[in-house]
Amino acid sequence: MNQPCISRRDLLRAGAALALGAIATGRSLHADAQSIKKVRFAIATKTVSPIIINVLIPEYLGYFKEEGLSVETIPLGSNAAVMAGLEAKRVEFGVGVPSFQIPLVAKGEKLPAVNFFEYAYPFKWAVAVKPESGMKALADLRGKKLGVSSFGQSDFPVGKALLRLVQLDPEKDVQWLAVGENITAGQALQRSDVDALVYYDTGFGAIEAAGIAMRYLPLPRNVPKVGGLYLSATRDMLKENRNWAVGIARATAKTQVFIQANPEAAAYAFLQMYPEAAPRAVSVEDQVKAIMVPVLKRAPLYSHYDKSITKWGHISASEWNDEIAFLELGGKVKDPSIFFTNELIDEANRFDPEKVRQHAKSFRLPYKKG
Repeated sequence: MNQPCISRRDLLRAGAALALGAIATGRSLHADAQSIKKVRFAIATKTVSPIIINVLIPEYLGYFKEEGLSVETIPLGSNAAVMAGLEAKRVEFGVGVPSFQIPLVAKGEKLPAVNFFEYAYPFKWAVAVKPESGMKALADLRGKKLGVSSFGQSDFPVGKALLRLVQLDPEKDVQWLAVGENITAGQALQRSDVDALVYYDTGFGAIEAAGIAMRYLPLPRNVPKVGGLYLSATRDMLKENRNWAVGIARATAKTQVFIQANPEAAAYAFLQMYPEAAPRAVSVEDQVKAIMVPVLKRAPLYSHYDKSITKWGHISASEWNDEIAFLELGGKVKDPSIFFTNELIDEANRFDPEKVRQHAKSFRLPYKKG
């Protein structure tokens, strides 16, 4: 069934201050339903973008409501703030990032959360330079200035690990600069504020959609299966409110089916929730096309790279072993099982994918005739 056109209202915008207690109450799309439980989902970016469209638009599509939930997305700006918010129980769910979590455990700190659903599989990073750059390989980055969106996001540790694969010392052989997200990051490369940009798939998609030209350096053949992204919660949350965790995971899985079946409808739904993310002074159809660029980059990564694994969200121990080795922390982190659980995966997959595909295919876009 097609959904009415609605705009996002009163989105909770909280930065790292949430970890210190600054949280506001927002109005959800289904706040009038007494039976709907409002929960909060923290992300590590400073703004909401199509990078997590699969966890955003279930609200618009009605999939969260089917689970008795309304999910408010809160941008916190860093992985540290997300983990702090979970630990303090100021948010119920958050994005889990191995490149942040593993070093935390390696330092002897207790991980406040466990990952229970993998919503994007590896590998999603790349290194871009200007088209006219003379650099042809990662080894050519020696002595150069590299941009990352933030030192609190996964771009930074992954970028350093990539350099180690080509025998560069990420602490001595290059300089690092935090340049911001999406188009801002692309503009830093365009202006030559940095010589190269380390970023992820959907971020590069937003830059490409803005018309900024880039060329990607080839990655080493030995890049392991790292870079998965996860839904995370504390173990107490999973124990005490298992149905919430199953609900957010199942709604996300349904939405991933929807996006792969009709990415244009998904992009349209995103813009109905976040109209400020659209390019200005262009038609709705062109706005949707711009959002589709990062959506199409990410959509294939919703499915497991091992085609024998067909359940949405399944987490493989081998990935975590690769993550630990990639970050050169094998001597300090021995047991990858502390980071994840698959115990909710069967329940999260209890839905009819074909019904979701039909919903996607029948979704009517108002700017199309017929």
